[in-house]
Amino acid sequence: MKSLNIFLLLLIFIVNSCSSSPEEHLVFNDIPIHGNPAQFANELTKSGFTISQVTEENQIKLNGVFLEQNCEIYVYATKKSQLAYKVRVNLPGEIPDSLQVSFEKLQKLFASNYGMGKTRYKQYRNPERFMFNEPGLKRQIKKGDRTRYTTDSGFITLEVQDGYISITYLDKVNNEIMKIEVEEEDKQESGEEISF
Repeated sequence: MKSLNIFLLLLIFIVNSCSSSPEEHLVFNDIPIHGNPAQFANELTKSGFTISQVTEENQIKLNGVFLEQNCEIYVYATKKSQLAYKVRVNLPGEIPDSLQVSFEKLQKLFASNYGMGKTRYKQYRNPERFMFNEPGLKRQIKKGDRTRYTTDSGFITLEVQDGYISITYLDKVNNEIMKIEVEEEDKQESGEEISF
């Protein structure tokens, strides 16, 4: 009974904090990532995006111009409460040299907006320990290299994919709700009893 009451109070607190102050949500294209995903997608259509299709359950695909490029935009929703919690932008494909330049430009742009990000490189064409002998060599980006920017309301991640760059906007509050819903679903599927 105690754990259920604590859970309900936590859920009420999260829902109240979500509905009372939309400025606490991460913003994508001047729109807070919150509310019903269809309504969020409709707000994006007002700024020039077009809804393409529903690719999977709890996901809406849009097309449009972002950072002056034609992109695919995916809006993800929590399964149970149907709240938008994540937006992923897939930039157009590029050749490796161009991809490197684009990634570096995006890192500078996002650093100017969100502060220094934390970068992780998956692998190198030439390991750094050998690069000191050849100062002209430069680290080459690979699939999985990423930079993450942390804000009070969420996370923005630039990540090198297979021939393109993706940008993911993850709202903190709604992502926590998504995690709670996934945990509940996992408990129900595994047959664990929820104590009341």
